Amino acid sequence: TKEEALQAFHWFSEVGEWDKHFSPWERSLVIYVGACAMWLIGKRLKKRHNLKDDVRVSLYDECNNWLKALRKQGTPYLGGQFPNLADLAVFGVLNSIEGCSAFQDLLDNTRIGTWYQLMKDQCQGHAGSALMGL
Repeated sequence: TKEEALQAFHWFSEVGEWDKHFSPWERSLVIYVGACAMWLIGKRLKKRHNLKDDVRVSLYDECNNWLKALRKQGTPYLGGQFPNLADLAVFGVLNSIEGCSAFQDLLDNTRIGTWYQLMKDQCQGHAGSALMGL
């Protein structure tokens, strides 16, 4: 929705600390123009990728597919005992909406929260650096 697009850009501004990098008018311009563009592009992408009318249901479905793949593999991550790039890619997408209502809805309607928290802990702890010998 338009409101969610605006919420997302306010979230981007907050976590990106745009107030430190842009003047108030520049930040407002990016937030409102960006939200409008996101909303318009979102409509096109919905059609292109055959998403459901309520696109959140499509998000829930894909997260449930991810969890199904993890259960089938029987490991905490798709990479096995440690995350791989696929885990990191899915985490990155979900992390980008963490401050938005869509993320809380995702947690409320799927069981992705446990895996997401494991990934967040891995990323915040820079666990990948130990695997690379850094």
